[in-house]
Amino acid sequence: MTPAAGDHIGTLAVHAGHAPEEHMGAAVPPLYQSVTFVAADSDTLEEINEGRRRGYVYSRIRNPTVLAAEQRLAALEGAQSAVLFASGMAAVAGALDPFLTSGDELVALPDIYGGTLRYFTEILPQRGIVVRWAKSIYAADVAACIGPKTKIIYAETPTNPLVRIVDLPALAELAAQSSAMLVVDGTLGGPLNQKPLDLGVNLLVHSGSKYLNGHSDVLAGAVVGSRDLTRKVRSAQQASGAIMDPHAAWLLMRGMATYELRMQRHNASGMEIAGFLEGHKAVRKVHFPGLASHPDHQLARRQMSGFGGLISFEVEDERLARQVVDRTRLFGIGPSIGGIESLISQPGNTSHHSVPPQRRLEMGITPGLVRISVGIEDARDLIADLAQALEASR
Repeated sequence: MTPAAGDHIGTLAVHAGHAPEEHMGAAVPPLYQSVTFVAADSDTLEEINEGRRRGYVYSRIRNPTVLAAEQRLAALEGAQSAVLFASGMAAVAGALDPFLTSGDELVALPDIYGGTLRYFTEILPQRGIVVRWAKSIYAADVAACIGPKTKIIYAETPTNPLVRIVDLPALAELAAQSSAMLVVDGTLGGPLNQKPLDLGVNLLVHSGSKYLNGHSDVLAGAVVGSRDLTRKVRSAQQASGAIMDPHAAWLLMRGMATYELRMQRHNASGMEIAGFLEGHKAVRKVHFPGLASHPDHQLARRQMSGFGGLISFEVEDERLARQVVDRTRLFGIGPSIGGIESLISQPGNTSHHSVPPQRRLEMGITPGLVRISVGIEDARDLIADLAQALEASR
């Protein structure tokens, strides 16, 4: 990053991680697709391997394009370091595995992404890790699960798909009192809308496939935090090979350049569409933290500067929910969030398909729940599309 990169997120999104003078004046960061890098001589190679000279040997260990994207993301989060992974779930595993051994316990909040829930229920127990589930997202219920073997408290905020907001300072205090790490998936908030690391989080996880990239053409994950923690994450990553491909890193870096502009549109349209849905007769409940009716609205206002573009709403039953989904025209039916295009789905068919139906109900994911990811289209057109789908379904 050049010294003149600036301090504001819109400027950092364009300039952080790239110094044109180091790349023959290229205005756009170059793509280093090479797997192998050759050294001038054996002494130079040895110095690079031992960390006495900066350089590159093999892309599983270090790649210039991946490093540039990591530096840009770290700058956006105000962090010392970031480690990029091949997917968001690889990042979840990458943030946890170096710090857990057999017999350790992890305390998980109940409202989390379906893929993470599956990892906690199927993979961690195979390694001898005990996962204790808090009864709710509230600090008192989390505290009730913490014991002498607790090594990590894991949370997601905002949550998917109910968009609940977790009190991060309260969880950070619990983690500090119990000598545990607080690891948080902040994908839905993003560095423009919230700064979990400033609120006491030790390691921040991102699915970079979502808002950071924004164009639905990259699978990416990231772990962000202090250098002493990410050094352990990176060492385990290099050993396991769950690295990001250089071309994916280049696309992620390109996507991050427009991050602030896109998020401003997501925030504004999300607020407008949530208001429309709350006033519609066919909608029983809207889950969006920007609304005063949301149970975490005041907490969201304290922790966040914007509320994003993920909205869930409930209609009468599963049949009506499916009709609404099928009758939209601008919203694509599919998984994922945070892209420039708007998407719609029933969480039971997408994000939480792998979660047993009874567990979904316990999490508050009702059969009539519909989730939308608001893209960057004109909000008036999206509202008109939802209006006709709701009316046709009625």
